[in-house]
Amino acid sequence: MNIWLDFCEPKSVTMLRPLYERLIKEHEVFITARDFDSTFYLLNQWGVDYLPVGKYGGNSLIGKLKAYSKRLSHLIRIINKKKPDFLFCITSPEALRISFGLQIPNIMFNDEPRSYGPCKTTFPYVNRLIVPKCIPIEWYLKYGLEKELLTRFNGIDEVGWLSDFKPDKNIVQKLGLEGGNYVICRTEPTKAGYLMNRMEPHETKLTEILFPLIEYSPHLKYIILTRNNEQHNHLLKKFDKEISNDTVRILKGLNDLAHIIYFSKYVLSGGGTMVRESALLGIPSIEFFPLETYPQEQFLIDNGFPLYHFHDKKSVVDQALKYANGNFKMNTSEKIKKLENPIEIGIKEFEKFAK
Repeated sequence: MNIWLDFCEPKSVTMLRPLYERLIKEHEVFITARDFDSTFYLLNQWGVDYLPVGKYGGNSLIGKLKAYSKRLSHLIRIINKKKPDFLFCITSPEALRISFGLQIPNIMFNDEPRSYGPCKTTFPYVNRLIVPKCIPIEWYLKYGLEKELLTRFNGIDEVGWLSDFKPDKNIVQKLGLEGGNYVICRTEPTKAGYLMNRMEPHETKLTEILFPLIEYSPHLKYIILTRNNEQHNHLLKKFDKEISNDTVRILKGLNDLAHIIYFSKYVLSGGGTMVRESALLGIPSIEFFPLETYPQEQFLIDNGFPLYHFHDKKSVVDQALKYANGNFKMNTSEKIKKLENPIEIGIKEFEKFAK
């Protein structure tokens, strides 16, 4: 079969890479990708061939609509020529619309039903939607989805690329880092639909949180991964002194991130994917995402993974200082084995379609 994978964001590269590597053994597979955050960077580091199509529409409604329209038009030409037999993606509005229009069977993964726009423009067209069981089914059904189209699994998306994870310390050493002597930090997704009316594109609470941490834990390095150019440029100015003495590094992306997370002291994140990834790996994890604790994080907390979610600066700083001055890493390998892998489920569902 000729299989199409559409990558809209960095998570697609990380999560669907194991799927690609399974499918390519028996099928023709091609990738289309949208220019957003570190998506292209991660694809280039991977070294896989892909077709760059479209870009992120930014934090305005008209920008999102125009970007959707342009990408849809470009993808139609590509897909009409490529003529795929099947589509896999993570909540891609353009890919799902084309899949419906050209009658290409599809499987989609989704763990963000709070993203109203992408869900509203994809759910009507899915043939099979694979979702974590910890997210209330009502959150999906309110979009008008038929219950029979949902496949729910006991786990979270991040298990898809961590179930067989084997850490490699050489990756950390090549970056000039020493295991246990650095902190991985991630900014908030300020251009996401659910935050764009709450935060400016350049904003991040890290500007409030990190200075007291640097003061009281000067022996640690802080690696900040930004989500957009506005945040990146803002933080370069804000931490100018700390960058010059290599206490702080500000990056747009990192390849082999799971390995770098695994050897960190702790993780401090304004978003869900990275903090869930780190907690699964047993790394002390603090989330400062400004909205409510999401079901996936609560699932990890309830199952004993090392994760805290705070909304106030003091609690974040206090917990981070506790982590900085002790060893709180946890062996979670047996816990992960008890969870279901969404990629394996995707393969099984695909095999049903293929028959």
